[in-house]
Amino acid sequence: MSLAIYGEIGIDLLLDRHTTITPRVGGAGLYAAIAAAKQGVRIDFLTVYGPEIEKYSLNFWETMGISTQQSLYLENYSVPRYIVTGYKAFERKNSTPITNVKIGINYCPSLNDECKGLLLFPLDHSFPDSLCMQAFKKEVPIFLDPKPNEKSIIQARENLKYVTVLLVNEEEALLLSESTNIKEAIKTLKKMGPKYIVIKRGYKGCILVDGEKIVEFPAYKSNVVCSLGSGDAFGGALAATFLETGDIEYSVQVGNCVAANFIENVAIETVIDKAGVEKDIHYREKFVVNEDSPKKIYLAGPFFSTQEIQWVKHVCDRLEDAGFIVLSPSRENGFIFNDTSYEQRKNIFQSDIDLLKSSDIVVALLDHDDPGTCFEIGYAFEKGLPVYGFKTSRTDLNNMIKFGCIRITENIEELIWVLYGQ
Repeated sequence: MSLAIYGEIGIDLLLDRHTTITPRVGGAGLYAAIAAAKQGVRIDFLTVYGPEIEKYSLNFWETMGISTQQSLYLENYSVPRYIVTGYKAFERKNSTPITNVKIGINYCPSLNDECKGLLLFPLDHSFPDSLCMQAFKKEVPIFLDPKPNEKSIIQARENLKYVTVLLVNEEEALLLSESTNIKEAIKTLKKMGPKYIVIKRGYKGCILVDGEKIVEFPAYKSNVVCSLGSGDAFGGALAATFLETGDIEYSVQVGNCVAANFIENVAIETVIDKAGVEKDIHYREKFVVNEDSPKKIYLAGPFFSTQEIQWVKHVCDRLEDAGFIVLSPSRENGFIFNDTSYEQRKNIFQSDIDLLKSSDIVVALLDHDDPGTCFEIGYAFEKGLPVYGFKTSRTDLNNMIKFGCIRITENIEELIWVLYGQ
């Protein structure tokens, strides 16, 4: 039994906040192929590559169960390269192609006799319609994961009638259905042909639509190192598991578990295997997000030096990237300088209090032992506002501050995990 995966192989250049670049051979097709192969399914990888992809890598993937025998090798082909930012936990991920110039490629592979399923990603924004027809005639499941660009969406729309499992994120669901909200998109997509619809939502988990049945699956908690490719790994693991079990709900859970493991390393070949998933799926903690409404966070911390201002801004940016509304007094009400008048200082004080009263949660930055932050913690405690401390230094805290906070975290990812539980 084999799963054919049609999709891109490329080079991702991971750019962090310190402008350090880490190159990684990736691409949606490769990420999915590795995740699927680790679940024990033989992979027929249908892709295009050039001399940058070394024989060592091809041979190594072969030992994992990934065949590139039907892939197209071109001596003059340069695989796509992307600059990727925001790939760590709870950041706004952005993948930018280094060049939009592409070589026109006519690559229309065939499905082999052992093929029991087809997972399609766009390659150069599209895929061969003939592959869909071949799979449809062979009566093998078709898994489709389009991309949010016009060419891919139009082609996906035309082929939805052949699709068994549609894998989309929220943006792609809205584009495909030409809808303005997810509920409307689900109703429209159901009428367009796919038997199952899986809407991937990152750390929020995913939604499975099975006829009239709609099931929400939470994500698993993860120590995120690099989130790039998690959705593709999810799709590969889901497709491989579905081919073996025919159980779509279990397949979604396996996809979630594999994705949670996939993002804990930069090295993609270390993703968890089938035996590991069967254990991890029962022991890994699930991450349930309260989506009633975005929480308003009052960010308490000093901003009297360049270093303090930068730290406040960094935390503010990360919280806003994670979907919270941040009320930062320095941004909302301004700074106090040596020549700030008494009246101005009094107005800023009252404005800060009003901002504090309007918040749902207080996040207190505790590295600098700031008297103003201590006052805000005490005020919030008295008003019944939950206070969460964020402290990266190892110095001890005053007892009143320690017990004035519900919890004190040591890194931004842990802080966000905790805040999502509110």
